Amino acid sequence: MKYIIIYLSLFSILVADINISGDARFRPRYDLKVNGDESSTGDLYYLYRARINLKADIDDGWFFNSKIGTNGTAGMAKMGTVYGDDIAYSYKPTVSFMELYFGHSDEKSGLYAGIFPLKNNPSLDLHYYPSNLVDIPFALFNNGTVIGTAGYETLFNKRLNWFVSVDLNETNVEKDTEGNSTELTDYETVGLDMTFNISNVSLTPRFLKSFGGNDDSFLPTTYGMDVSLPKLSGFTSGFSYYLSSTTGSEDDAGHYKANHMRVSVNGPIAKGKLKFFYDIANMSNDNNEDDKVSYMWLSYNYTLYKGEKGEFTLNPTYRLQTGKNAGASNFDEDFTRSKFEVTMQMKFK
Repeated sequence: MKYIIIYLSLFSILVADINISGDARFRPRYDLKVNGDESSTGDLYYLYRARINLKADIDDGWFFNSKIGTNGTAGMAKMGTVYGDDIAYSYKPTVSFMELYFGHSDEKSGLYAGIFPLKNNPSLDLHYYPSNLVDIPFALFNNGTVIGTAGYETLFNKRLNWFVSVDLNETNVEKDTEGNSTELTDYETVGLDMTFNISNVSLTPRFLKSFGGNDDSFLPTTYGMDVSLPKLSGFTSGFSYYLSSTTGSEDDAGHYKANHMRVSVNGPIAKGKLKFFYDIANMSNDNNEDDKVSYMWLSYNYTLYKGEKGEFTLNPTYRLQTGKNAGASNFDEDFTRSKFEVTMQMKFK
């Protein structure tokens, strides 16, 4: 690895302004699940990850960004877990491109394509993972990215952000020996958002719409808004509410309606930052009347060291989910899942 970094640094002198940075994490976690019938599981396990960022700027707004890491949940691997035919204690995580995109960006507009990050928000969780509803499934399972094209335009002094994710590539036309044809379109999602500032309040409406498949496909539409409130004693607070539903009749199998509400508080304490949010979400579909789920996140990010070349932090976190994931045929309103964890993270640049 040392020689690779040296070669990349020498290469950057010749071809472009290249920046190398990254992070590494180690996270012991105790995971407790309690079902409504009083059966339960408890597990202490250890998660770890490392990621390397490689960014190139070739001037006049043209850029290339990439991130290399493990393509697992939250980019992390679990110690002692058997994957396929591997022996547990000999398993080593593989690496993938977690981000890989390039394009052009300036003050007025931008356009790029590839595997690119989206700032995590509840609309993405609700739209892409309606069977999970709470926690941060888009950040966990998508690692905060989608594959497709994206950009932004400045309209009336406001920035309109957009993206088109390619969710599933289909064979568009198939013909049998008798000349009968079947037509399908690729599954894609279009997302839009724009931020408006009214006094000290920031409003960000968002809209997501999925297309593709055929006439029998149930595709979601999600819309709502994030609201950021003024700072109070150094703390910021916010509120969001989103609605999502699929096409078709409410009696059709596969159709659902869901909503998600979040309140959040963030602020500095001593050398660290407190983060808190609380979610309430529910879903109704042909299998149930109303599945309700709630979720709480409480963490404190404490900086042990910060210098010119990086930092080291500790992040104790408590998460609590009540209600089994919405959409399950055996929904359990008395289900709870608690996670107690401490994340040790090093960032370097």
